[in-house]
Amino acid sequence: MRNWLKKSVTVVASAALMVPAVSAFAETPQPATKNGKLEQLMLASNQTRTGQNSQNSEKWISKNTIVIKHAGLDQNVHKKIGAKVLRSIPSLGYDVIQLNKDVSLEKAVSYYLQQDGITSVSPSYIYHTFATDTDPKTEEMYHLSLLQIDRALKLAGDHEVTVAVIDSGVDFKHPDLKAQVLPPYNAAAPANTTYTADHGTHVAGIIAAAKDNGIGGHGIHPKAKLLPIDVFNGKEGADDFTIAQGILYAIEQGADIINMSLGGYGESPLMQEAVQKAIDSGITIVAAAGNEATDEYSFPASFEGVISVGSTNNKNKLSSYSNYGPSVDIVAPGEDVYSTVYDAKKGSSFIKFSGTSMASPVVAGIASLLKSKYPQLKPYEIEAILEMSAQDLGEKGYDLTYGHGLVDPIKALQFDLQKLPKHHSETVEERLTNAKVLTKNTLNTEQGVFEQPDEKKWYKVDLEAEEYAQFTLKGADKYDYAFDLYFYPTSHFGEVEPIHVNDVRIGKKEGYLFKAEQEGTLLVGVKDHNGSYSLKGKSTFTFTAQTTKELPVDALDQTNREEIKKFPFSTAGKDYTLLSTDQQKDQDYFTFSVKKPTTLKFDLSGIPGVTTSMELYLKEDFMPLEAEELTQPPGEQEPPAQELEPAKEDEDEMEAYPMQMAYGTAKGENISLIVDAMPEQEYVLRVSNDNSMDFSMGMFFSGGVEKEEKVSESILPYTLKGTAVTLPKDEDGLPADGISLEESANEEPSSIAPSAIKKRDDMDTMLSMLTNAFSGEKLEDVEPIMEKALRFNIGEDQTAYFQSDYDEDYFLLKSPEDALYRFQFNKGTGQMPSGTIFEYDEEAKELLPVASLTDSLNILALLSGATNNEDDAKVVPLKKDKTYVVAVMNMGERSVDPYTLKTRKIGDIPATYNPDNQEEGKAQPLQLGTTYKDHLIYQDDIDYYYYKQQGNDEVMSLLLSTIPFTDEELKQLPKELQQDLKFAGSIIEDTNGNMKIDPKELATEVPFGIGENILELLLGVMGTADVNTSFQAKKDRGYFILVSSINFGQVSVQPYALTLFDHRRVDEDADSTLVNGVPTKPLALTKKEDKWIASHYFNTGIPFGDKDYFEFTNNQKREVSFSLQTEKALDGVIRIINANGKTVSTLDLYGAEDAEIGTVELDAGTYYIEVSEAYGKASTQPYTLEIQ
Repeated sequence: MRNWLKKSVTVVASAALMVPAVSAFAETPQPATKNGKLEQLMLASNQTRTGQNSQNSEKWISKNTIVIKHAGLDQNVHKKIGAKVLRSIPSLGYDVIQLNKDVSLEKAVSYYLQQDGITSVSPSYIYHTFATDTDPKTEEMYHLSLLQIDRALKLAGDHEVTVAVIDSGVDFKHPDLKAQVLPPYNAAAPANTTYTADHGTHVAGIIAAAKDNGIGGHGIHPKAKLLPIDVFNGKEGADDFTIAQGILYAIEQGADIINMSLGGYGESPLMQEAVQKAIDSGITIVAAAGNEATDEYSFPASFEGVISVGSTNNKNKLSSYSNYGPSVDIVAPGEDVYSTVYDAKKGSSFIKFSGTSMASPVVAGIASLLKSKYPQLKPYEIEAILEMSAQDLGEKGYDLTYGHGLVDPIKALQFDLQKLPKHHSETVEERLTNAKVLTKNTLNTEQGVFEQPDEKKWYKVDLEAEEYAQFTLKGADKYDYAFDLYFYPTSHFGEVEPIHVNDVRIGKKEGYLFKAEQEGTLLVGVKDHNGSYSLKGKSTFTFTAQTTKELPVDALDQTNREEIKKFPFSTAGKDYTLLSTDQQKDQDYFTFSVKKPTTLKFDLSGIPGVTTSMELYLKEDFMPLEAEELTQPPGEQEPPAQELEPAKEDEDEMEAYPMQMAYGTAKGENISLIVDAMPEQEYVLRVSNDNSMDFSMGMFFSGGVEKEEKVSESILPYTLKGTAVTLPKDEDGLPADGISLEESANEEPSSIAPSAIKKRDDMDTMLSMLTNAFSGEKLEDVEPIMEKALRFNIGEDQTAYFQSDYDEDYFLLKSPEDALYRFQFNKGTGQMPSGTIFEYDEEAKELLPVASLTDSLNILALLSGATNNEDDAKVVPLKKDKTYVVAVMNMGERSVDPYTLKTRKIGDIPATYNPDNQEEGKAQPLQLGTTYKDHLIYQDDIDYYYYKQQGNDEVMSLLLSTIPFTDEELKQLPKELQQDLKFAGSIIEDTNGNMKIDPKELATEVPFGIGENILELLLGVMGTADVNTSFQAKKDRGYFILVSSINFGQVSVQPYALTLFDHRRVDEDADSTLVNGVPTKPLALTKKEDKWIASHYFNTGIPFGDKDYFEFTNNQKREVSFSLQTEKALDGVIRIINANGKTVSTLDLYGAEDAEIGTVELDAGTYYIEVSEAYGKASTQPYTLEIQ
């Protein structure tokens, strides 16, 4: 799984101080007297029931104690009612009476008022401190108010619920979690304790952080019990077998909910079986959909029965990183979610993280609320309730962006269980009895619709031994359909292992050929893989079934080839199939030749359930070739082709490498092959269901390979078409050294076998893809490019063809203004246009790369097979009157279709952009304390700043940070321009002060914002949005500060701010020292209304970091609230010291960018308040301490 997204967001929060609570009573009840009416006499005991805070009367009035005032009483008075004197206060004439548990307050008041000597009867009031225990950081947790969680908690039940957090280790000592955490378990190393980590702790807090404890915020379900299961053991990744063991442990421990904020793109059978076992055990599983902004299936989220959760932001928009598509069931807030965390340096703390990892526990928490109210609910019922009660977002109804919508806990908890769809949980016998019978030996076409969650349609057919059944399934475009096959032999009773058929995704047709090894009944269950449905009848499908005893195997093989005598050619009506009687690969062969150089296009129709391939050979390539025969010695002739035996089909290792090939990447996919055929050559085209792509490491990574992998077959015929095509003449005649089809016909034959040439060329192509040949350096052969490139203007669509595998196209334009332009390719079938924009340097006559039109990928992504979405538009800034060349090449399959390059202006260069500090000689001089704002727009932008130290040596602090877009800016900016800025840079000492960076001075460079290890570089984790660093400025020396964009080809118009500070301040309490832990000269606090306030700096040059001390006098025993707000990136700490120099309490729970807040109970007396920065950093802005 990729690293979870962690956003650094500025928190500008005013101090959330505790405020005195208003009295719970609108009117204080008066003591009852003997002279009033009985109704009036009862006021003391019942007025609060009708008052404005009657729901809290138990908190404020004792249930079994009253206070009476009297002038003297007989002791037997108390015995008669079963009461006793708890305490007597004769100086005031009061007795405190404890009542028998069977005596109500009303009865006691009535009784005592009738006794002689009684003056009044009052309740015994209970008083509390006025400091509130509410959580101080709930305002940071927008998801709580967005989802109305506090209201939802009132609708929840009292049944205990356990949520297993299968993740990295949880900080079970965290003050906001420790009351909820059960004993943790390390599934990776059971003998060890869990490895405490940030991610698991954050997830756990979202689910069940404590409520009303005066710390942080609170979880979705604070009463839930958390079962931490560590599957990472301190590592970056978790193995599938470890996760499976974690799931099994959760089952053993009786978990009700499992949250898995983890995932990957390999479909592990082991993990799938563990997931299914948990679901069968009644456990609801919730998982993160993934953070790759793709509709690819991530697991375990995409396993059947798992609730897959996408991420939204505080405006209910899908997060930019969130996965989407048919596998996503529901969405929840996951962007900038504030929760508990474990900080490796400071321990328990809080932070904001973003990712579907944060959205998943929101849904898991809500599922646990449902379980607390309705403990009998099954996993499929909980999923149905969450989906049916979700708030619709995006397109009306279910869609492929938000799934069923935003989770809505209020509606979920108010859902009428009578409206739950009926769940079809028939026994095998009931299914076999109720299934629709399919007619044998004919084509059955069944149409249906799914209108309920997890609905299945059942069909059955009786088969004889050695009989076959062919199935296909096609459904509506928004849904991913699948079917399961259960074969029950006539003599078999009980459960059987099903065959799951779900090879393609939305809008594609599934297919499967089943063979009955013995007589029996085949039961087929058609379903939506994700359990999706449509109440409006949109979830439709068409299912076909046909049985046969005889397979329609054609006669084509290597020795019986069909000769293609002319073009166009088609096998339509010939019923050629990819079948064999022994269920082995089938290879059909076709031969052809041409009389003149001809470009041919072969199209092979897709077969549902089958992955096909086409491979092209020269006829001579079917002869066995020894290594030493690849290059014939001079003077020797190759043996005539007719004297050599053709290679046998089972001698794959002797077969030559095909000169061209086309492999289907999915079952049922159409494939094409473009061939430049030459005269006097004979060609062999092999069509097969033996696809090397179908049995590969990719297949292994995607779910494993069975020991005896079944060859995919079908009785459905394929159609092969061959057509001579004529492509337009190359538009620009480039590359200049390119060879046309006609020219290549006149070349001398190569001494290397064609298959070896092709293999070598393919390796070169792969290396070119990895190194992105266009964008690495300037282009050569500039003169012919500038002469022949196609001229066009922004806004004019350019349509062109790739006339050959090596064709490159060049387009030339001039930018009419400094502006941001949108470039996009509309590609032809199988194409992957890759473009780079070069700027023409008229003086040097060079073309220099300035932008790639294909997103850059990190090295690991390339090696793992990740690809770019070449359909995505790319934004490129261009300069007025500059000449640019767009170079385009095809990184995909050859195609006879054209591609189109579309361009248009999308925005202006920001008016605040400064183009004048792009060279060291034009560096912006820095004034201390002045903030400079700028942008990094162009790919080669490097902003230069310069500071000259005039005085003595001193420490300087450099602050750099992005400036967030305002809501208004986000409304106006196109989505492509809303990229967050990432930058990097360096500080270089101008040792000789000549305002130039001399070669020797490069050795002084101190970089910032660049990954610190090779793994970060491989993953593309570079750049930052905030820098707070410092350096020693030496007398009479200058310092260059360089800032450049690290946005991997993405343009950002987000501004940044740079400020350089000195620390020329007098330490406010420099003369103060600690004597026995007490400061000798503490600083004074300023009283403002009901607060004591101080604002100072953390100074530099203080050993072990600056610490300031303030004297505070507390007049009475009470709860005292503290708040320390520091500048961004500093982490404040508060320590309370008593008059004896002993530490009473230390507040260090919250991290950088988060005000330190806490409440401490203090006795009356004098205290000293120490404030410091956790890591001894100096401040550039004053901190603010508030005490209340």
